[in-house]
Amino acid sequence: MQKARLALLWHMHQPPYRDADTGEYLLPWVRLHATRAYNDMAWILERHPGIRCTVNFTPILLEQLEDYVAGRARDRFLELTARPANELAPDERAAIVRGFFMVDWARNVRPVPRYWELLQKRGRDLRGRDVRRLAAAFSDAEITDLQVHFNLAWMGFGALADDEGLRALREKGRGFDRADVALLLEAQRRILAGIVPRWTRLADRGQVELSATPYHHPILPLLCDTDVARRALPHVQLPPRFAHPEDARWHVREALASHARRFGRPPAGMWPAEGAVSPEAVEVLAREGVRWAASDEGVLLHSLPPSAPRLASVYRPWRIAAGEGRELKMLFRDRALSDAIGFTYSGVPAREAADDFVANVASIAQAWAAERLPGRATVGVFLDGENAWEHYPHSGHEFLDRLYGALAASDAIETVTLSEATAATEGGIVTRIHSGSWIEASYRIWIGHAEDRQAWTALGRARAALAAAERSGAVDADRLEQARQHLHAAEASDWFWWYGDDFATDLGAEFDGLFRGHVVRACLLLGVTPPREAVEPIKRAAAPGAEVRAARQPTALLAPRIDGRQTTYFEWAGAGVHRPGQHRGSMFGGAQVFQALHYGFDLEALYLRLDPAESPERTVELASEVRVVLLAGDRNETVELAIVRDGQARPARLRGAELGEAAFAQVLEVRLPFAALGLAPGTEVALGVHAARGDVEVERLPRHGFVTLTVPDADFERLNWSV
Repeated sequence: MQKARLALLWHMHQPPYRDADTGEYLLPWVRLHATRAYNDMAWILERHPGIRCTVNFTPILLEQLEDYVAGRARDRFLELTARPANELAPDERAAIVRGFFMVDWARNVRPVPRYWELLQKRGRDLRGRDVRRLAAAFSDAEITDLQVHFNLAWMGFGALADDEGLRALREKGRGFDRADVALLLEAQRRILAGIVPRWTRLADRGQVELSATPYHHPILPLLCDTDVARRALPHVQLPPRFAHPEDARWHVREALASHARRFGRPPAGMWPAEGAVSPEAVEVLAREGVRWAASDEGVLLHSLPPSAPRLASVYRPWRIAAGEGRELKMLFRDRALSDAIGFTYSGVPAREAADDFVANVASIAQAWAAERLPGRATVGVFLDGENAWEHYPHSGHEFLDRLYGALAASDAIETVTLSEATAATEGGIVTRIHSGSWIEASYRIWIGHAEDRQAWTALGRARAALAAAERSGAVDADRLEQARQHLHAAEASDWFWWYGDDFATDLGAEFDGLFRGHVVRACLLLGVTPPREAVEPIKRAAAPGAEVRAARQPTALLAPRIDGRQTTYFEWAGAGVHRPGQHRGSMFGGAQVFQALHYGFDLEALYLRLDPAESPERTVELASEVRVVLLAGDRNETVELAIVRDGQARPARLRGAELGEAAFAQVLEVRLPFAALGLAPGTEVALGVHAARGDVEVERLPRHGFVTLTVPDADFERLNWSV
């Protein structure tokens, strides 16, 4: 019996976490997955030189790794770790107490007595809890221990094996000091700097083939044409058509160039994001010089006649027609085996899991021989190479060690790279590939929900504005290119993954804000009003404490006295209200300036009231100026007003000219005349408020996007009147 060829592909990917406006890294997952999966997976392969496989890095992941290594990336969680506990503001302590348990509790918290003790003190369910009050009960020593344990929990087996200092921290367990934090952060920097060189060495010695994915991990077929979603789902409701194959080509071309810059040569093949392919997408890949690609068995079986036998179909490479006489070689994954590693084996003893996997692959070789099929069975196992390991004991060390050892010892299996797996000559030809992905052989996850459609609509309108600006020549080349790059980032699949109700995350507001931030920023660079779909949150079901839509819309005309004081309750009773979520933090330093934005109007003017988060004195310490951003039609205005705590009304300024009035004593009250702003009755307005100290923006309300209102007309109170 001939050996089966096993082609393992580990896919490494994180979306772009930089805020479109500030460049701030909002989430820490590139840094933390680097100290576990990206390092561990290379470390274990170094100890099993007989194992050959393919490892797939997305360019946007590598770009962010480089930013960390160069010191350009400082995510919020990193900043919160680096700050001494006695220097943290109350909202920063709350952010730590809320966010520093984001790790698998069963594998990484419960086995660590001090970490488990701190979780018990905080509580496991924060719904309806005041996290600031919870955090106030944590001592500086407890906060420091939490800073260390969170980052230490994300250290994988390779890091711990290589670093005696990290092992000592784990043994110490509690009572950490700033020297311990410094040791931990230095270890992170060292590990991140070694990721690309470590994988390059594995590739240079021929053990690993390094491959890529289109640049920002987009669903390539949907960039080519969103209407292709109906091929798998004929009755699916779709957004207005988005058809930009030129963007798909950019993502592929730039991924090849990026890979060549970092590893010395372009990749031979690509794992299309989410295994998503279509006839148009494979043509793009082939035209750009990609020699192999991979997807899921469901896509293949939908591409073949219903009578095609699974054994003879799935376990062989194929040639895919890719337009104008071109072909693209493809291999399709065994879904059950791939999902067993990704989702099942983490709860099975390592020896049993490894033996089960090897037995299943060997049984395919036996079945192939029994059927007397030509050549050798080629088994594709492709899956996420990072997220699964946090659910395995000891980050998957024993499982991977036993798996690789068993594969190397097997007389029925040979491990190969994807280039080797697709080079076989016995592959058949598929004349028209099915349009689908690894999930349900469709694109439903990324376009099938109302939230997905809203996001695609926003993206499509911004992309149309870019095309119009290119045709008109009215926008200078630098701004045009910046806008284009923001839209390419907005095309990433990750944003659409979290829209809809299929998957849940406590960070939904952040993912939503990152997507909309790119769309809005692109439009502002082009000098056009951002689409309405992007100025308010798209994600409907916000996590507890997350920022949400305005708690109340304006219901009555206002007539407040601009004196910086809430003279009576009824003065602002008809206003709309927006309250930021508890864990939203702020952009620099983490201190919260304002805890509520009240907004409303009479027939002549817009009124705003900003309530200090702590005290008026603290507000003046944190911010010296407020900037009110107003978007309406083709207008993009920023009104500036100084924060002076004397209760005296003084004018705001618009483009250097005086406008309206503002006063601050207990609260900050503002009046801005509609006529001076060029806002007529019936105009829809997107409103944002930014607090700044000098040139540094310290807070914005809402954190992501805008609140919206319509300039009232004489019928407003009649239409909104209620008892």
